[in-house]
Parts: sequence; structure tokens; C-alpha cells
Amino acid sequence: MLSPRETVEAVYRLFAAGDLEGFLALCDPEIEWVVNGPAHLEKCQAFRGRDGVRRFLEILTSSWDFTDFAARRTFVDGDAVIVLGSERGSERGSQTPFENRWAHVFDVRGGKVTRFREFLCHWSGDEQPPPMTW
Repeated sequence: MLSPRETVEAVYRLFAAGDLEGFLALCDPEIEWVVNGPAHLEKCQAFRGRDGVRRFLEILTSSWDFTDFAARRTFVDGDAVIVLGSERGSERGSQTPFENRWAHVFDVRGGKVTRFREFLCHWSGDEQPPPMTW
């Protein structure tokens, strides 16, 4: 069985490879998936179960094209894994550029993600995030 860190690393690896079924297989059937961020972003809501996560992934892949997605720092505390990261890309349709910084908090038990919380800072178009080191 994978450790909590290994499980989260596998989630990111499968997402990057476009293996959404493999990604979902690492989610508990009753997973709670919550994205906190600007209300105008459709992905910023609560999802439940694998079907909910599948819906989140559909929203994400139909809304944004990523040019960069990076998990930059990882912290582990027992079954909790916290990842700080960033992403860039453009909105589908309008091609408006965006940059996001985020904290992902995973709860992992038995090699499955049981709960996910994202805390998202979002800049769009000409908006620029403040300079920051990781």
C-alpha cells in the first residue's frame, strides 16, 4: 500500500499524464472534494464521491488549458499531506491568460484520498500576482 505522500504524488503524476481513471481510482468512493476560491470560477464548489470528482475534472479540463502546473512544496503530517503549488495557462474560448497559486490539503487513508481541500488565489488577464519565492 502506498504511503500518504506516495498516494498524493501518484495523484499528481496521473493528472499530468491525463490518466483520469487512474486518478479517480486513488479517490475513496465517498471522497469530499472542496475548492475554495473566487465564486465566479465554476470549479470553486463542493463535490462528493468519485462522480463529483469526475465532474470537477470535466469542469477543469473544459475551462482551462495549462502551460505550467507545479507542486512546489510538500508537507506531511500523519495522514494529511499539504502541497503548495502554482499553475499558469489560458481560459478556453477567450484565451485569457491566468495564474493561480494554491494550497492543496489531502487526507489519505488506506492508499485512498478521502478528503481534498484546495485554497486558490487566482489572477486573470492583466492582473499580476505579487512576487514570491517558494
